[in-house]
Amino acid sequence: MTASVLQRTPISINAASRKRSVAIVLGCDRVGSAVAHALHRAGLAVVLVDGVDPPWCRRGMAYTNAWYLGSAELEGEAACFCASLKSIPSILSRRLIAATTWSWAGVVAELDAIAIIDARLDGRAPKAALRSRVQHAVGLGNGFLPGFDVDVVIDACGQDDVDTLATPARAGVESQAPAVGGAAVKSLQAEQNGRFVTNHRIADPVRAGEVVGHLHLQPIVAPCDGVLCGLSARGARMLRGQTIVEVDPRGDPALCHGLTEGPLRIARRVVAALAMRGVIAAEGR
Repeated sequence: MTASVLQRTPISINAASRKRSVAIVLGCDRVGSAVAHALHRAGLAVVLVDGVDPPWCRRGMAYTNAWYLGSAELEGEAACFCASLKSIPSILSRRLIAATTWSWAGVVAELDAIAIIDARLDGRAPKAALRSRVQHAVGLGNGFLPGFDVDVVIDACGQDDVDTLATPARAGVESQAPAVGGAAVKSLQAEQNGRFVTNHRIADPVRAGEVVGHLHLQPIVAPCDGVLCGLSARGARMLRGQTIVEVDPRGDPALCHGLTEGPLRIARRVVAALAMRGVIAAEGR
């Protein structure tokens, strides 16, 4: 983001969205989406930030599809993708979550955000000194310095079903993925960097060995019988070692959608932390 952008006069937000403080959440996987959902329900105007063509595979449990389809709904709350900063205020005024690839620093400067939550738990994003840019900064997971990078650090370790960077002995081999509702799913990680191509959808039934997509012409196959609870989007930018496919052997399509308990627990802790700091009113929305 250039200095000229950061020095712009903040965009004027209409009366409807001015009543709500703006919070920025970094990361649109399941954890970031759960945090965005909870903060939105608590009454904040939420901007969800991630990179172009994000790789996160459990799209039925997150807002990731907004980056590919323009909008996504999760547990009754919708997110709409904004290609420019100027479109964000109008989305917030409609009581929607704004999803964007714009830099978090640019969003902070333009919307005068009051809080930022770094929910990127995949281990690849560099930790930033968020505290210097906003009044309230929260970091999830390891690598943050309280009082320097962020004001509050929330431990995300030990959760039973949060998204983390898969590190099997060899990328591309089958592995056990974090549990969903107490059941272990089987996953497959990308062997190389590249674009993923698929015609399958979340919750599609598959058989073991069935080709569900390609990464650089390499067939990506289902590791077992079941339904696709995780499938990176068509065009997703994959990095070696990132989970690209997950299959739930229980075979129930209904279990492939909605918020799950691990991310929800983290989201509740974020809401509680911001409530203690006076960012969120006790009565919420």
